[in-house]
Amino acid sequence: MCVALLAASVIVACGGDDESTIPCATCNCDPALCAPSFATKEGVLLAVEDAYNKRRIDRYNATLDDNFVFYLAPGDVVGSMPDSWGRAEEVDLNMRLFDKNYTTLPCQSIFMDIKSEEGLSWTEVIPESSPTETWYQSTIFYDFRFDISPNTFIPNTGSKAVFTVRNAATDEAPHWQLVEMRDLGGDPLINATAAGTEPTTWGGVKVMYR
Repeated sequence: MCVALLAASVIVACGGDDESTIPCATCNCDPALCAPSFATKEGVLLAVEDAYNKRRIDRYNATLDDNFVFYLAPGDVVGSMPDSWGRAEEVDLNMRLFDKNYTTLPCQSIFMDIKSEEGLSWTEVIPESSPTETWYQSTIFYDFRFDISPNTFIPNTGSKAVFTVRNAATDEAPHWQLVEMRDLGGDPLINATAAGTEPTTWGGVKVMYR
């Protein structure tokens, strides 16, 4: 009986409702059930990717710094569209994107790949808003697929974004969070795509859910 109870507790810890708070390093089961750790800068990128692929707005919310800002690619700023928005709007629009039952514009499936394994390097940044801190940023290619009937949205060729993270805790026990994301997009002029496939930017998909 004791063995059975212990096994059950491991299953609940690794795959239950609270799985978003359990880093893979402490989860003795299938890593696919565990949330990436925020103990490293790279872990933030994995967490963003994980949140999109699993459509977990709670996990995505956990990656964002209190002062998070998303910047649209220049080509997406048209008409009255702002060039950026803050944390609250970022969470709201992604909540609608992640929700398969969102009646206005349901997204049938999501695939996200942030190419963080391809020669990733970080550059130190001293932000004007927090001159006593050191933030770190990296420019990274991304790939995605959003099936939003009747179209499938994919990135323009060579799409990338600048990800900026900050340590919201201490050097001894770091907790990295995404404080800025600056979408750079790609080249919309050199895509050869099948019918029904729409090349766009990451921000271009988000705009659909504002």
